[in-house]
Amino acid sequence: MTFTPLIEHNQAAAAENPARGRLAAYFLSSLFIFLGLAAILLLIVSVTSSPVIRAVLEWDAASPDPAPSLILVFLAEFGIILPLLILGAGIGFIWLGFQMRGRHVTAGHWAHIAAMWLTIGSLILAFLNAVQTLNTKSDTPVNAGAILFPLVAAGGFAALYVWLNNNRWWVFRGQEDYLARETRVAWNMLIPTLAVFVIVAARPLEQTFIRSLTDKRFASQEVPRFVGLENYRSLLGIRLDSVSCRWNEETGACVTRNDGSIRWESIDQGLLEEGYRTVWTIPLPFEARAHALAISSLDDDFLQGIGTTLVFAAISVTLELLIALFMAVTVNSEFAGRGLMRAVMLIPWAIPTVISARLWELMLKDTNAGIINRVLMDLQVIDLPKAWLSDVTLQLPAAIMVDVWKTAPFMALLLLAGLQTIPKDLYEAAAVDGATRVNQFFKITLPLLRPTIGVALVFRTLDALRVFDLFNVLFGRQQLTMATYDYETLVNNQRDGYASAVSMIIFLLIAVFAMIYVRLLNVETE
Repeated sequence: MTFTPLIEHNQAAAAENPARGRLAAYFLSSLFIFLGLAAILLLIVSVTSSPVIRAVLEWDAASPDPAPSLILVFLAEFGIILPLLILGAGIGFIWLGFQMRGRHVTAGHWAHIAAMWLTIGSLILAFLNAVQTLNTKSDTPVNAGAILFPLVAAGGFAALYVWLNNNRWWVFRGQEDYLARETRVAWNMLIPTLAVFVIVAARPLEQTFIRSLTDKRFASQEVPRFVGLENYRSLLGIRLDSVSCRWNEETGACVTRNDGSIRWESIDQGLLEEGYRTVWTIPLPFEARAHALAISSLDDDFLQGIGTTLVFAAISVTLELLIALFMAVTVNSEFAGRGLMRAVMLIPWAIPTVISARLWELMLKDTNAGIINRVLMDLQVIDLPKAWLSDVTLQLPAAIMVDVWKTAPFMALLLLAGLQTIPKDLYEAAAVDGATRVNQFFKITLPLLRPTIGVALVFRTLDALRVFDLFNVLFGRQQLTMATYDYETLVNNQRDGYASAVSMIIFLLIAVFAMIYVRLLNVETE
């Protein structure tokens, strides 16, 4: 069934009575301009009439309490995203209204889509208000207007949608090009995704950022103060200084500890008074007298957590990739019991992390009862039991071992899926040409598997950078990662604002690593 004859008939009728189409276009134009101005005016009225905003504007200077920050109150009450969305929608409706005065068919299609989403949005708003009304206390007066007004608006927008669906062909003129039609369809499909993204991800991230600008206490009724970027200054306050070793004039050499390591001088006293503490001291080569690079921070625990997380992620993901590649290539070959092997190798990954960490905690006991110590002693690899979970030098290797055991099968599964897509004809042709298995692996398998490796690395690196449960179960506060430090700051120290700043930095680090992987491995183009 085609609507072309009906469209041509309507356009012919409009040509006979051009004043009618022009009048309808001007009415629709005025309506959308009014909607845009109403949205912007509603935002302004909501801000100026908010009780908390008015309380700040009318703050009594003689009050003994410090005046709350207007910026903080506005951000806490309205956020950033919601005002920008309303302002953008208002400007968009005004722009669409002026576009409809030209009576081009593209403007009519956009008006049709706008009417549809306004109808859906009004119905959702009415439903949310109804749910909120049902959840309020019985003695609270019911605001019927909060439900009726969106329903009435939904009815009006639905009527506009139906009218445009039947009549926009004679109101608007011209032919729509292919690019404009595809752009409109793409945005029409993206709107639900963007709405879910704003609700699920953007708004919580925004609230976290807003809290990071305050000194808010966790589970406290105290009004937080606006501290700006002070939390970020403390977290990112890092210095690089050159320090020399403690010199022994009698021996003419650096003073060393019992374990043979060099004793370094402290950074300047003024920096210590400011709160800087040295986290790492890296010896510098080619110096007549030993010097080192001292890396100091205002928050040494957080900087130490960043270092621990980065080392853990780099080593564990590298080992997992190598082991997973071996497992995937092995399982992809033809042998009896291949299906059973594929199922068995996923068992470690299927076990919840907390449970697997507890199992490894038992196996890594620092006595002869620990299975790992017993096996290594029986193999004569070690002479005495190792304190895997209490010795600082062994904690990170133990965590890497547990993580590799658990997540290497997951990467193997991803790589196996990539191997299944490589045509076997390529290997047969390479074998005919005399290529060995090693040559086939480096010339065929690895190049064609690169997109899959990129995806696997992105997934595992992002997961390793936010590792929490493994370290929290095995070490508690003995070995902190970025995520466990965030937890300690929020729950144990009750510093909600500071913990929110930590969360934002973790988010930015993960985003940077994701972009680097995508760029280096060209995941988006293959």
